[in-house]
This record gives sequence, structure tokens and C-alpha cells, in this order.
Amino acid sequence: MKPLSPKKRRVYVWVFVALFFFSVPIALLYAGGYRYKPGFGLVETGGIFLSVPYSDATAYLNGKVVGRSSILNKNFYIDDLAPSAYVLHVVRASSTPWYKTVVVEPKIVTEARATLVPEDIEVMRLVRGTTSSPTSRAVATRLYDAYREAFRTAATTTADIGSKSDVDIVVRKGDIFAVWTQSGKKPSDNFCESPSRCVQEFSIEHGKQTAISVGFFGSGVVYATKEGGVFFSEIDVRPTPVTAPLYPYHDVDMRVVDGTLIVKNGNTLYEIGRF
Repeated sequence: MKPLSPKKRRVYVWVFVALFFFSVPIALLYAGGYRYKPGFGLVETGGIFLSVPYSDATAYLNGKVVGRSSILNKNFYIDDLAPSAYVLHVVRASSTPWYKTVVVEPKIVTEARATLVPEDIEVMRLVRGTTSSPTSRAVATRLYDAYREAFRTAATTTADIGSKSDVDIVVRKGDIFAVWTQSGKKPSDNFCESPSRCVQEFSIEHGKQTAISVGFFGSGVVYATKEGGVFFSEIDVRPTPVTAPLYPYHDVDMRVVDGTLIVKNGNTLYEIGRF
């Protein structure tokens, strides 16, 4: 094989030197989290961590499929996103679709948790004893009496009525607020309209109806109002928070007893199925 001429060798050396100096800045930018995004240019990217605690649910980002949840896979990490607002959308058979607008900022992974409410809410009348029916469920006398006893104590409407981890649920003059209780700690993402803009409290139900009782239930809160009955709401300041009627009748009350949602309508007790 004929060796390269000195001129060609010099050309190849300069080509490799040029490639080196061209690729090093690109590699450094890539390692620093920069990406080229059409319509945005060269930007620092962020990501979204989406939790879908249900099987057989399909997750979308801006209308494009992210993945489908299963027993083994209920989390999705979406990276290399340009700073912007994105719409998450999760659907599942027999459940109300969930939407959430999430703002992505550079070098930050924003978390969101899907909340799916069944289209058909299971409501069972509770009876004391051992005989059930298709629309009622028998419970032991001691448990039935414990449920009734829970309504003998009036739910406060002026102060904290529930606490879960770093969050309190507060009722003030018939309005419901979620309050972040750790003043020296950054609020979790559900208290942040964007990663850099968080609040210490926000309203869950404000002005429309008068809340008389509230409690933590599942991944959110349930509350009863004088005018509209019992509702479920997720605890999230970002649009659009889920609010769903569970028992839409006026002049009823509710309590959460050991994780079970009990509704009192007159002298009759009902249990709302978990979801």
C-alpha cells in the first residue's frame, strides 16, 4: 500500500483537529443539558415525571402517546423537553379522563400524579346486621355504631380539620383551602404553578358553595356542601384540577372513618366505594 503524501497527511491532521474543536463544545453543551429543539433553538431542557397509579391507562403528552401503564410500570419519565407548558392527558376505560397543564423549566424535573375518578361511583347503603342486598351492605353492629358516632361530633368550619404529611386542609367561612405546613421547605409540585412559582396555600372550593365537612380520601380530599352534596377533588393548584360529584344531594354530611367514606342522608348511612 502506497503511503500518504506529506500534503495529505497534513490535510487529515487539520481535519481531525477541526472536528475535535467542533465536537468538544457540542459535547459540553449536551452534557450540560442543552438540546436543539425546532422552534426553540438551542435550549436547556427539563423533564416531567408522571405517576399513573392505575393499570391499563394510556398517558399522552400534547396529544402524543407516552406509554401505557401496567402492574409493573406505573411511572413515566419524559426528558429532553424545551421550557414551555405541556398538557398531560391520561385515559382509562370507565374512568373520567385526567388533564394537567405542566410547566417545564430548564434542568428541573417536574412531577405530576394522575387522578382517575370512575364514571360510575359505587354507593352502598349500610345496614346493621348480617343480611345484605344488591344495593346494601351489612356491617357488624360495632362498626355501624362507630360510623354513626363519627357524625355526633360536628365538623369544624373555622380551622384545620385534617393533616396529611406536609399538607393541611382548612375550612374558612365555608371555603376549603390546601395549606403547605413546612415553611422552611419548598412545596411539592402540586403547590407550584411552575417550578419557580409556588404558593403556600390555594383554594379547593371557594365561593360557589358552603362546605360543612372535609377529609382526606385516596389521593385527594372529599367534602360535603350544604347546597350540592359530597364531592371529590385532587390537591393540585395546576390547571385543571379534578372535581367530581360523588353523592349529589343536598342536606347530607360525610365523614372519612379509617379511610372509608361514609355519607349520612337523614338517618341512613351510605358507603362510597374507594378509587
